[in-house]
Amino acid sequence: MDHTRHATACLRPAIGDGARSLLRSTALAGSLALLAISATGCGNSGYQSPAARRSRPSTPLYSERAAGSAAGGLLAAVPLPVKTHRVGQLTVADAKRLVRPGNSERFAKSVDRPAYWISMDRPLAILAFLAANGPAPKPQYSGYGGVRGRTEGWSETLEVPTGTPLSGPRQLFVSVVLTGRARYAVRIDAVVAWHQRPPASSLVPSSARWLRVTVLEPAFHGFRGEPSRPRRTRSLITATVHTVQAVADAVNELPVAEPTGPQPSCPAMSIANSFARTKIILTFRRIPSGSSLAEAVTDTGYVCDRAGEASAKITTPRLWHGLLLSDHLNSVTVTEGASLAGRIEAAFDHRLHLPARR
Repeated sequence: MDHTRHATACLRPAIGDGARSLLRSTALAGSLALLAISATGCGNSGYQSPAARRSRPSTPLYSERAAGSAAGGLLAAVPLPVKTHRVGQLTVADAKRLVRPGNSERFAKSVDRPAYWISMDRPLAILAFLAANGPAPKPQYSGYGGVRGRTEGWSETLEVPTGTPLSGPRQLFVSVVLTGRARYAVRIDAVVAWHQRPPASSLVPSSARWLRVTVLEPAFHGFRGEPSRPRRTRSLITATVHTVQAVADAVNELPVAEPTGPQPSCPAMSIANSFARTKIILTFRRIPSGSSLAEAVTDTGYVCDRAGEASAKITTPRLWHGLLLSDHLNSVTVTEGASLAGRIEAAFDHRLHLPARR
């Protein structure tokens, strides 16, 4: 008999991307009668695990081999909890119960390195230990499930903060199932995404020394609500070298758009937002009166798209038709540090009142 698992994820926004969490419900097919997703990592905490204090990986991943090496290193860095030992493989019955959920495979290109454990420790203690001491200190969501009111499965997804969007996302998927009296089988998947290498002609050149940021907000016709021609609401110009370079780096570090996965089911409120998003135009020049070296256009606000969907476009004199880029790397929530609007504000070191991508 097929059962339906109902999941509700409690997610935290990425740093600089607003202070509200996004709640998203989705129906998943599976063998458990109920999967209740509990809120983990929602809210602010002053504690940082040892892994959170380490330097973030920032090397761009442009090949399956590079992503595989990163996934292997990520898996090797996962510490072993007490009363737990590694096994080469699980029994056929346990392996079927610990298949990686299909909704976790949301990257266009990624490498998965799995590992298996047998543990006598409590599942919640295992998950807490990995979040506090493992290489992925940022819980995204967690869950538990079972049959006839008995909890028999637990799961958690953790994310590794990265230095640039091109060096990830990097995630750990942890699943635990009860296999006997106080005995549990554990599966850990280290998943690392990799990206298409952008052409050199699509990059903002290092000679850029002048930047204009133009914000366009949609206007509306009366009570009909149809968006009309966008109107310029504000413009900001800077010639501060480190600010211009920081924004240029933020654009250059956006992955090429590679949409993947099914179209998500979005709340009704997102429909209007998707047709009336605030746009940001970035114009780079060497000197104020010089010709444009590059122009990038992106939008902000509510996001309800597939992972890797285009959210920005860059044009240069050598790439006049432009290249589509994406800062929406994760179909569940915005990946920390990937939001272009958030990185623009960070470069200016103050709020520009840009709607955050959520």
